[in-house]
Amino acid sequence: MMQHTPPPAPLYQRVFGVIYQRIRLGDYPAGEALPTEDRLVAEFSVSKATIRKAVDELIARGLVFRRQGKGTFVHGDAEEKIGSVFRGSLLDLISGTPRMPLHDVGVEIGVRFPASVRATLGTDRETGNVVWNRRTAGGTVFVYSTHYLAPQIEHFARDPRLRTDGLLAVLHSDGVAMEGAEQRVSAQLADTEVARHLETELGAPVLFSQRILSSADGPIDVLHSWYRGDLYEWRSRLDIRSDGGVVMAPEEN
Repeated sequence: MMQHTPPPAPLYQRVFGVIYQRIRLGDYPAGEALPTEDRLVAEFSVSKATIRKAVDELIARGLVFRRQGKGTFVHGDAEEKIGSVFRGSLLDLISGTPRMPLHDVGVEIGVRFPASVRATLGTDRETGNVVWNRRTAGGTVFVYSTHYLAPQIEHFARDPRLRTDGLLAVLHSDGVAMEGAEQRVSAQLADTEVARHLETELGAPVLFSQRILSSADGPIDVLHSWYRGDLYEWRSRLDIRSDGGVVMAPEEN
């Protein structure tokens, strides 16, 4: 398991990502033509070869098609092929992840832990056991998660219940005392490993979440999760105060 420091994405992938986003948001509606090659070259300040490679990727995904002598057009079912978008607050996203359908689960024994994870877990051991899984939203892989297990719970990596249940549920079922967790969320770019697991492009925008689960004796699990940024839309209700200010509305049960 490698450290997740993303290299710069190839230029054509960045152009592809912007056009892909515009199709998803409806800026380029189904049936309409993309801007001409010359206009895209001028907008992105890149070569025609870069634009053609980006468009070729869109064609390979079945999102657009070329019509000889007329241009490149958005497929009628492009939105369906891109997949549905998860809409909600960050709380909805984090709390809802365990309820998303499992796509697959993997276990790796004797994996080299990143130095930051070892420091968080308070262990001098360089290797340990990892449990990873992928979950879907709308039939598309949406989140890739990796659990780095502390030595005292590393035997759970071989527990067959992880094929159907989340780690928290298994720990709770076996009476492991958990005192709480600390979580943070930030924006990242997908490196090669994350892009492969999320079935997206190198350098694609992702939401990164780190959760540190602790028992009375200290941290026992470091969870790293990556969510596809192109399939998530933050949504919340706002209330207007009497002085005209805006505040977040309470979460509805």
